[in-house]
Order: sequence, then structure tokens, then C-alpha cells
Amino acid sequence: MTATAGFAVAAAAAVPVWLHGPATGAGPLVADRVTVTLLLLVCGVGAVAQGFGGRYLAGDPRQTRFAASAGLLTAASAALVTAATVVVLAITWTVSGVALVLLLATYPHLPAARDSARRAARALLVGDAALWVAVGLVVSREGDVDLRQLGATVGDDPLLPVIACLVVVAALAHSAQVPFHRWLPASLAAPTPVSALLHAGVVNGGGVLLVRLDPLVGRSAAALWLAVTAGALTLVYGTAVMLTKPDIKGALVWSTTAQMGFMILTCGLRLPAVALFHLIGHGMYKATLFLGSGSAVDHHRRQVAAPPAPPVTARRAAVATYALLWPAAVLAATSAIHPVTGPLTVFAWATTAAAIWGLLRHAPSWRPGLVAAVGSAVVLPTYLMLAGAATAAWAPGGGHSGTTAAAGVIAVVVGALIAVYAARHTPAASTLYAWTVSTAHVTTRTERARRTRPACTAEMPTTVAWGVPS
Repeated sequence: MTATAGFAVAAAAAVPVWLHGPATGAGPLVADRVTVTLLLLVCGVGAVAQGFGGRYLAGDPRQTRFAASAGLLTAASAALVTAATVVVLAITWTVSGVALVLLLATYPHLPAARDSARRAARALLVGDAALWVAVGLVVSREGDVDLRQLGATVGDDPLLPVIACLVVVAALAHSAQVPFHRWLPASLAAPTPVSALLHAGVVNGGGVLLVRLDPLVGRSAAALWLAVTAGALTLVYGTAVMLTKPDIKGALVWSTTAQMGFMILTCGLRLPAVALFHLIGHGMYKATLFLGSGSAVDHHRRQVAAPPAPPVTARRAAVATYALLWPAAVLAATSAIHPVTGPLTVFAWATTAAAIWGLLRHAPSWRPGLVAAVGSAVVLPTYLMLAGAATAAWAPGGGHSGTTAAAGVIAVVVGALIAVYAARHTPAASTLYAWTVSTAHVTTRTERARRTRPACTAEMPTTVAWGVPS
């Protein structure tokens, strides 16, 4: 009910803000186009997840604890996205982390839930410490800076690179980026409504932090490259692990990790509006996927297993050529009508090519090919134009880094993703599969105790193999 009321208030506030500009006046919170949009996302996802959780946990004695923790998380996240000063931002950031740990510990009697909460607490503690040190440096030199004047106030500070890198570290820890990524897979022990709140909202906090502090982070080349490197590594690694997961929620977790890597990468390229655009889209569809994961399992049971991929033939080579060239032609035609952003265009091309290949590799006929051609011709220009409109509305002064090195990073990331996707049905796939499975496995404290427990002959059974008494 609290999140639903918050969504109604946010919707009412969004109309005048979008029509007449940001609300003026001093206070701990601010209302502009970015903050009211994020507020709608936070309250909308919170309302859906809490409504689902009420039915999911009906009759469960932990229902009240879930409702209280989810309400605290929604309120803290709403204050986080609308914070007006750096101190308010840091306080709400920490409170949202505490609420998340409480949600992960909804069933504290389960060892997996306790392990999940401990892992999250350790990672978030690192991020909180980094953010509070950065905020302390800012406050000690400039006072409680208004986020709207952050770039002008801190832009000439000699400690700016240190402050910006600490902010990036905080974002990496909160969004489960390499090397802080292990706490997110452990969260699968939480109930499904908690997973929906976590993956559709909480992990987006790193992107929100970098978007709101872009005037500060964007002035430090070291911080930008830290974000680009961590985001690129996480994007490739998360995608590789996602392809190895046989369970629905496990694949969704690593999909979230990869998506967060993409958002951190776009923030590092100084595309805050594009990151915000993807953050909103990811929040909406990932909540839907997690809340419907049970139905997905039931649906999968009714499906016949897909046949193995056929060997490479001339027809499949033609399909691959079509999948690579058609999106490029559509993007070339789109750029002649509407200017598009270079790095975003590369990712749009790679994603569309992978989608066309996935559609046609098992059914390379003219009908699905026509559907792919028409669909990409409509979706690609629409997506890029919406991204351009988001940039104009949310970050009219924002721009990408524009360096040759950044273009090289984009090319390497896209090439690595294509290689991972293409290697699934090759002899190298077994090696890649074994490596991703072993590195992605999350060992619980119980498993570690079993591995380190010394052997004791007194505990050996009184029978040997084949059931013969000793």
C-alpha cells in the first residue's frame, strides 16, 4: 500500500515537472525530470513486488517482516533517487543497503539465507565505506554540496580523481560488478518477491549513483576508465556464465549481472541518459521475469527439448551473413535520418544480429526472415530515437568520451560477446563451460566446513562397499 501510494504521488508530481521544469526551493529532496522518472520506477516496481509478495507469503509468519523490510527499502530507494545533497544521498544509500540485507535474511534459520545476507553485507559495507569516505572528503572541503551544483563546486578540487574513483567503487559493489559479483548469485536463497525487488531495483543503485554524480565522476579520466573496465569485464563474464545456467533463476541472476555491466560501461562512456534509459527498461522487464519464473518453469516442462544445432552449411552461412549485414544496413539508413550515438549503435547492431541469428538458425526460411527484417527495421530506429530523446530530456549536456581507446574497448567487448555466443557449439565450448561453471559456483559456509573437516575413523560406517559387513 505504501509503494502504491508513493507511485500515485510520483505520477502526480511528474506531470508538472515534465511540463514546467524542475521544482524550485531548498530541501533534502529535489524533483526534476530525472528524479521523478526514477521515482516512478522505484514506486512502481515496489508496488508490484510487494503486492505479489503479500499473496506469495500469505499465511507465512515472515510476511510481516517482509512487508516492513520491503517498505523500508522502497522508502530509502525513493529518497535516494530524489536526494538533493551529497549527505542525504549517502544516508539513503546506506539505509537501502541495510533494508536489502534484512530482506535477504527473511528466513534466518536457513543456512543459505544467512550466507546470502553475510555476503551482501560484506560487499555493501565496502561500497558504503568508499562512498562515505568520498562524501567526507567533499563535505570537509566544500560542505554539504547540492547535487545540482556538484560539477561547478568540486570540479577544480585536487582530490577529485580520488573522490570520483571511490564513488565508482561504491557503484561497483552495489551493482555486483567484478570483483564484487559473488553476493548476487547467493541471493537466490531469498523468496521470489525479494529477488524481484533486488534485481529490478536495488542493483540498479550503482547506475543511479553514477548518473546522479556524473558531473563529478565525468571529470576524472581514471574513474571513467575504472567504470569502463569493470563494466566490460562483468558484461562478458556475466553473459558467459548465463549461457551455462540450467535453472531459470540462475540464468536471470547472471543476466542481471551482465546488464549491470552494460549500464556501468555506458556510465563510464559518459552516456548517463542512455544508462538511465536501460536502467528503466531493465527494471521493468526483470521484475516481470522474476515474478513469472515459476510459470516459466511450468511452461518449459511442456516444451519438447530443442534439437541440437545442425552442422555448418551454406544455408547457415547465408543466415549468419544476413544476421550481420541487415542490422548494419538498417542502422546506416537510420543515421541518415536521425543522428545516433556511436557506442550505442555498436551494441544495437550486435544485439539485433544475435536476435536474428537465434530466430533463424533452427528455421532458416523466408517467413521468419521477413519477420526479422520488418521487426528490426521498426525496432532499431525506434530504440535509437528513444535513446536520443532520453538524452535530450535527461542529460542535454551529456556526451560520450569520444576517445579512440573507448571505441577500442567497445569493439573488444562486442567481439568477446560474439565469440562467447559462437563458441557454444564448438569443441572449445567444453573448456569454456567448465571454467564458467567452476568460477561462478558460490560456496556456502556449510560446504566449506565439510571440505575442511578432518577425516575421523571413528565416524566411518561399519560396512564397506557393496554392503558387506566389516
